[in-house]
Amino acid sequence: MLLSLGLSVAVDVAAVGLLAWVTWHTAKDRSPPNAVPFALMTSSLLLWALLSLISEFPNAWGVGSNLAAIAQVVPVVFLPAMWLVYVLGYIGRETGFTSLRGALFVLLALPLIGAAATFEGDPTREEIRRSLASLVGTELFLLFIIYVYAAFLFLRYGWNHGRVSRTQVGIQLGAISAPYIIGGWLDGSLIIDGVTGGLLVSGVLLAVAVQRYPVLTGFPKADYVARSRVVESLQEAVVVVDWEANILDANVTAEGLFGWATRDVIGTPLNVAVDGFDGIDLSAGTTEVVSLQTTKGRRQFQYTVSDVERHAGDSDEEPVAWTIVFRDVTDQRTREQRLSVLNRVLRHNVRNKLDVILAHADHVEDDTHRTVIQNSASELASVSRKAREAEAVMTDSVSAPSTVNIAAVAHEVAATARDDYPDSSISVTAPERLQLTSYRTVVRRLMTELVENAIVHSDDPARVDIEVETTTDEIPQLRIADNGSGIPDRERELLTESNETQLEHGLGVGLWFVNWAVSQLGAELEFQSTGTTGTTVIVRFHRNSESMRQDSDGSHSR
Repeated sequence: MLLSLGLSVAVDVAAVGLLAWVTWHTAKDRSPPNAVPFALMTSSLLLWALLSLISEFPNAWGVGSNLAAIAQVVPVVFLPAMWLVYVLGYIGRETGFTSLRGALFVLLALPLIGAAATFEGDPTREEIRRSLASLVGTELFLLFIIYVYAAFLFLRYGWNHGRVSRTQVGIQLGAISAPYIIGGWLDGSLIIDGVTGGLLVSGVLLAVAVQRYPVLTGFPKADYVARSRVVESLQEAVVVVDWEANILDANVTAEGLFGWATRDVIGTPLNVAVDGFDGIDLSAGTTEVVSLQTTKGRRQFQYTVSDVERHAGDSDEEPVAWTIVFRDVTDQRTREQRLSVLNRVLRHNVRNKLDVILAHADHVEDDTHRTVIQNSASELASVSRKAREAEAVMTDSVSAPSTVNIAAVAHEVAATARDDYPDSSISVTAPERLQLTSYRTVVRRLMTELVENAIVHSDDPARVDIEVETTTDEIPQLRIADNGSGIPDRERELLTESNETQLEHGLGVGLWFVNWAVSQLGAELEFQSTGTTGTTVIVRFHRNSESMRQDSDGSHSR
């Protein structure tokens, strides 16, 4: 008798120890997507093992031991539900509490409540027996349905999945089934109780599982999430990785680019499958350029990382995966570098050579030739200066935007233009303040170019009207009207196009800057004819939450 009790207690203690270690190992880091459901599942087994251990001492602990034996029904009933929640999370479904799952737990608790209610009043022994038999049968049926459904899902998603070992599937199924199967197979007349042995088997199997297999991250969910979110026909390479940066899925473009088949690299660390991707930041929202080895040689890629949520729009929950999109920017960056070098060399050489030309032009005796040389050189120097200024201004737009009072900018531009063109008439109609979040240097230069272009191409005396306002849709708007011949139709077309070719280079640097600035600011450009003479240029800025207007007008005319 003592030997049997000693062995049974030893097995219970071993089961409690193993299950406690598994629960602690899982709960200490709850960041993996399925750590919490797994910990709740192992906690149910741990509670069952503790109650089983306490129930081994009916003589020593009396009522407490008997209550522990009865209380074992709680983990017995709720363990299959915990198992189902874990499986749903593992295959990519919701892991948190939902109304449906709450209803499931209530449904499982109803037979227990009914069993307790059976003893109310003064029922006969036969009434109690029939009621309990009916309630127990209902409870067992519910448990069986839940367990089988969860096991079916687990087998369906995991048995033929490249990332999940069939041994893992068998171990986890065995760990959940052992207390029920062994408990029903072995009766209490043996040295070791069947439930006690089953809990020990569960502890051993779960300890092996958490050490050797990815039981917390959930890999079959790629079938549920990745394929529904990743468009196979994308021209960019797309790779889906899990919490530990192991590959879950990839599209055909990625396969051709990196020279492997998706089925062969599932579960492989990304930095192993993609040469050159070691030590790269995979935080959601990251956009960087990296050099990677491909089937076409080493190429430069801009990669963007975004997280995949279980439910679209729920940013508070843990992502189930991360999607990395690779876009080949080798040719683009080479072209940008080439243009940057050529631009720098030409600017330096043009500036130096023009200084030499202008210095020697004074020594030309023929007034006509001297004037032509000086005017041409001065115009070329002006173009070079504008190109430098345009590049400097556009470079500023890579920094963070700030709040810009475009009404104040309009007054500043008008004041500068009056100093540069004293014979012109420039008026400003604007509220005291009209703000938007933008780039002040770009906005100011845009206004300057439009005002200068209006003055230069206006009839004498030049008249330019600057108006800053908001539309009926509360969109900030700039209107610059002149009394000149206006911008030719072909130049207007070029301003709305994005390509500059040798056959279509009618715009000067200033108007090209207008084109670039409008695009950079996300604005819209429109031209309107003003009667028989004159043109009105309209710039509609991008509306944002910072845009505001004060009604007091502060107009200035000259």
